[in-house]
Amino acid sequence: MQNEYNHIDLLIANFLSGEANQSEKDQLNRWIGESPANKRIFEESRRIWVKSQTYFSSTEIRSDREKIKDRIIQQLSKPTKKVSLSTWIYRVAAILALPVMLGIGWYLGSTKISSETQMCEVTAPKGQISKCVLADGTEVWLNAGSTLKYDAALKGNLREVNLDGEAYFKVSKNKHKPFVVSTEHARIKVLGTIFNLKAYSGENKVETTLEEGSVEFCLKGSATKPVELKPGERVVYNISEKKITVGKVEIYLHTAWKDGKFVFKDADLQTIIQELEKLYDVRIHLENDSLLKLRFRGMFEYEQNIFSALEALERTTNMKYRMKGRDIWLQ
Repeated sequence: MQNEYNHIDLLIANFLSGEANQSEKDQLNRWIGESPANKRIFEESRRIWVKSQTYFSSTEIRSDREKIKDRIIQQLSKPTKKVSLSTWIYRVAAILALPVMLGIGWYLGSTKISSETQMCEVTAPKGQISKCVLADGTEVWLNAGSTLKYDAALKGNLREVNLDGEAYFKVSKNKHKPFVVSTEHARIKVLGTIFNLKAYSGENKVETTLEEGSVEFCLKGSATKPVELKPGERVVYNISEKKITVGKVEIYLHTAWKDGKFVFKDADLQTIIQELEKLYDVRIHLENDSLLKLRFRGMFEYEQNIFSALEALERTTNMKYRMKGRDIWLQ
């Protein structure tokens, strides 16, 4: 039975990517006609494919599929005790999603799916952006060094996910089933909206920026009244001071990372250091604390290397740098 699952997985992936020969097409059609469950698996896989294929040429997809062919076969050949309907759909989705992520130069990240609990964990390592599409159609971009955990089927009265790091959410609307993002210190509740949430463990702030729709920002374990945001507003919770501030912001300054850009305007050096460490997986040290008073305006692109970023800082200040391995000293 396991071999049959693997064979059908690859038949669906080959058919949707345009690589299936006539024999494979005939086999797939016979399998689809065997039961409503089979048809459902195929339709769900096609829905995921159609949602993304318009952005990539068949040449790009074929190229990327070749790069990960061994990885797919290795993953599908792993033994499992039981393969449920929804787990099967996600396995097929993974085959299709991998070339899509690689096709735009992003990294899919480390994705784990438990076949018993159907809990998913998606991680974007330092220096990379990851994107995933949840079962309800919600799109999530993960910034470098971020992890998202969620029930693959989003069961229950709430569509709840857990975030450590930064993510941009484009939530599919469902007025009967609110979408909730839980972090270490706060919960953000929405019905259908677009917003950015930054909540890295170890950092002193939790920030939510609303682009479209409405969100409700609640502190965990606090009687403080929830904060309702309007488009163009950002709420910041200072953890050490236990203080909440709300104000209007330039949205793109807080969401440009989704497009592979770090845009800053009148930013302090400490903020820039935190971002560069995540972007390039380096450790930055200051030899002179007076540098923290410097303010910067500009943009770095994720595809640029760390030297380009450091040289840009040098051109606008008298600051110098030296580097050894992954450690950088600023003076």
